[in-house]
Formats: sequence, structure tokens, C-alpha cells
Amino acid sequence: MGRRENPVSTRNAELLRLAEWLREQRELADLTYRQLAGRAGYHATTLQRAASGATVPKLGVVLAYARACEASPDHARILWKRARFKQARDRHGPRARQAPPAALVRDFADLSAALLHLYEQAGSPPLRMMEREAGGYGALPRSTAHRILHKQTVPHSPAQFMAYLKACEVPESEQEQWIEAYSRAWKLEKEEQQELQILRNYLELRPASHERRRRPRGVSAPGAHVPPDADQHDVVLLQRNGTEHPTTVITMQLKRGRSQARPRASDRYLRNLAVRGDNDTS
Repeated sequence: MGRRENPVSTRNAELLRLAEWLREQRELADLTYRQLAGRAGYHATTLQRAASGATVPKLGVVLAYARACEASPDHARILWKRARFKQARDRHGPRARQAPPAALVRDFADLSAALLHLYEQAGSPPLRMMEREAGGYGALPRSTAHRILHKQTVPHSPAQFMAYLKACEVPESEQEQWIEAYSRAWKLEKEEQQELQILRNYLELRPASHERRRRPRGVSAPGAHVPPDADQHDVVLLQRNGTEHPTTVITMQLKRGRSQARPRASDRYLRNLAVRGDNDTS
């Protein structure tokens, strides 16, 4: 059996389990690394490094190691995925955002975090492998997968989303809940886009002949009724037949009860509009 191997030393608990399992399978098969190399098709040094626990080995090496020992390749794959996932989580650090489960995905931010989590659970496979596993050319281009993993976009169609799930080896029993999460996120996005379009239409339909006048904070136009709890408002003096009507007030009150960390698109639009109005009058 050769000389005794050094103890495995790593902070990655899942990598420790993988290395110890590989060593155990070699001992059960009663093989030296030279004999193992003849069966696995890899150099003895590569196989010994795979069981050292120094770093997460390549999946191909792990599977070849398991088959050469007549052990379960499926179990070896599971252990390898866990080791890779733990390595990815450790790389993000303790401040990394926790991805929500499928049932709690609400918007694109949640969906992007969840998609990255699925990728890391799959062992962070190369983009070329993802493209191949997704169904070939066009199903999930590598450039699109790269943008999804960097939270620059989300799958643009249900078919592409299914291809992503397939590339990340999501079980069929879990795919339905992920499809529902995808639908919720897109539904909210479309609702926000509709709200923005309503605001744009409102601005386009406003009379062209108007001017903004700066007033001291807390002082409204004469005769105007401004809600006392309004956070921000924009006083517009319309001109009708050459006569100003200072009593016409358009109040734009920011919606309350929403998280400040994630305001809706319409709220952000209103804030920007109010700030722009103040700058125009100064």
C-alpha cells in the first residue's frame, strides 16, 4: 500500500469529507496510487493530490478515482458538488446575500440571487459545460449565462429559464416551484413598467405653458390645498388664457409602507422628478 498519507487539513468541511471518502475507497479496493493510475487514466500524482484535501479537485478526476476503486460515481459527484459549493460560499464571505428559496422569490433581485445559488449548488460548472447540458447551441448561450451569473440579466423566456435549470441539474420535482418564482418576478417587473409608463404619459399630457415657482418650505400657493402629511409636492401654476391659476396644485406624494432599501421604480421616478423640479426653480 506504500507509505501512509498525511492527515487532511482544510477549513472546508465538505472537502474534508470528499478527501476522506476517496482515501477510504482506495483502501477498500487495496490499490496503490500506481495501480490506481493504471485504472483511472490519470497520473498517480494527480490522484494523490485529489485525495489530499489541499483544494477541490476537478470533477473528472474524482469520477475516475471512484470508478477505478469500483465505488459509486454518483455519490462521488454529490460529495464534489458540496465541496465546491462550500468553497464558493466561503469566497463570498459572511456578508454575502442569502438567496431566498423558490417560494419567497418576489422580484428580479431575489431571482438573480437564487439563480446564482443554484449555479453554485451545481458545483459552479464551466459555462461551456452549462451550454452543452442546457440543450446545445442557442438554448443557453455562454454570454447569456455569464450575464445571469453576474446579475446583469435574468432569463428572457420560460424556455431559456428551463434550460438554465437543466444546466444547473435542478431535479424535475423542484422545477415547478422555480417556474412559479420566475413568473412572479416577471409579473412584478411588468407592473412596475406599467406604472412608469403612466407617469411618463402624465408628464407628456401636462400643458406646455407652465412655470415652476420656488416657494419657501411649508408655504403653499394661496388657496391651494396640500395634504398635511405630504412628503414632497410640486406646485404647478397653469396659465389659462393668459391668466395664472395659482390654486391648481398637483401633489405627488411618495408611497409609504415600502422598504427604503428596495423602492419601487415609480417611487424612484417620483423622487427624481421632485428633485429636478427644485433644481429648475433655483
